[in-house]
Amino acid sequence: MKKIMLNQYGDVDVMKMVEVDLPKPAANQIVVKTAAIGVNDPDVVIRANGPFPTMPKEIKPTLPHSLGEDFSGVVTDIGKDVTRFEVGDHVIGMSFMNTYSEYILLDDSAVVTTVPKDLDLVPLGGLYLGVATAYAATIRDGQAKSGQKVLIHGAAGGVGSKAVQLAKSAGAYVIATGTAKQADYMKQLGADETIDYQTQDFTKLVSDVDLVVNLTGPKTLADSYQVIKKGGRVTSVNAVVDQEETKRRGITGTYSKGFMTVEELKDVIDLYTQGKLDVRVDKTYPFELESIKQAHRDFQAGGNTGKKIIVFKD
Repeated sequence: MKKIMLNQYGDVDVMKMVEVDLPKPAANQIVVKTAAIGVNDPDVVIRANGPFPTMPKEIKPTLPHSLGEDFSGVVTDIGKDVTRFEVGDHVIGMSFMNTYSEYILLDDSAVVTTVPKDLDLVPLGGLYLGVATAYAATIRDGQAKSGQKVLIHGAAGGVGSKAVQLAKSAGAYVIATGTAKQADYMKQLGADETIDYQTQDFTKLVSDVDLVVNLTGPKTLADSYQVIKKGGRVTSVNAVVDQEETKRRGITGTYSKGFMTVEELKDVIDLYTQGKLDVRVDKTYPFELESIKQAHRDFQAGGNTGKKIIVFKD
């Protein structure tokens, strides 16, 4: 089978397509034939610069290694002790630095769940990582509820698009920041109001917010404290919350980490099958080396609206 591997970090040319043996499952493992995978920030950043300095030792990859997190596919083989899956099941889930591969070997205990076989596996390949981060920031840590006012920064990206939909499914009033070109898209996602961060100052347009979800940088986070009502919350996924500032203002701040339990993933799939959550696919790329390189270049160019998905042959 074909698999992308790294022997060093750097530009897109460090990615190499190699031939490796098809994995064989141990007693408690499954093998999944990959249908689609999402292109995500960790893929691009780790490929370019290596593991994050703050990454826990137990998950920090060492060279040589592959890339990728979220995936969709079909179970093709199971170990003798596996009871949660059957051959032929359609599944989605997470396998850190391991999905740029035609087949994926997973423990039965991995964060993977079955999905109805009538669902298109292509968009589902880009669901997990974005929705896990959005779920953590909006629902688990953010505790978005019906009737609340929620401000989401970076609402048009892969994570932001999920955060808007999750906040709306919880019954919140959603204010979304992005570019003017992204305004219609953010409204399609369910945003009640949109703010063009390039020409408008959200601190002059928004106040008494119950929750701010920061999916952008530290400056936006620093400016956000002042718009949150006392007793409100702020979550951030890529800039560390100033706990002294939140304490001074009487608000709760959390640095949200994108993980989900199997049960939470099942809840998300329920929302997806009900049409309350969608994966907007920006562009698809075949699982071929030059196309994967282009996917990384396109992702790095910024202005991402929706997900970039790498698609495998049937």
